[in-house]
Amino acid sequence: MPIPFNVWSILGSMIISVILGFLWYGPFFGKKWMELSGLKMPDEKPSFKMMLKPILLSFIGAILMSYVLSASIAFGNFYLGTTGICAGLTCAFFMWLGFIVPTYLNLSGWEGRSWTLFFINVGYWLVFLFISASLISWLM
Repeated sequence: MPIPFNVWSILGSMIISVILGFLWYGPFFGKKWMELSGLKMPDEKPSFKMMLKPILLSFIGAILMSYVLSASIAFGNFYLGTTGICAGLTCAFFMWLGFIVPTYLNLSGWEGRSWTLFFINVGYWLVFLFISASLISWLM
């Protein structure tokens, strides 16, 4: 059986990723994130050409994550009989807890990064997954 998914929910998640990323790593936590990451604001604003690669990679990552989240929610709907936004949020939480948190724990441990940076980064992914799961569940 093919996995049903809604193209609009995946595109919406991609847009959410861009908006949330701009806000999260900009006005909300941008200065602290840059400081803890060891990054410095360049004197000149980076050109669009310079920003194109990270933007495209972010879009690809958002599409992949949204598709897998959509498939996981559909799996829960079909095989487990779970439905609605609450089911989507539960799925998103466990994907975050099982995949995002361990990845950043590993990075924090081996790279010696601060716990504040850990919480900024994993917090972004939790919020992104919750918003995307809500959208996907609502449109499914």
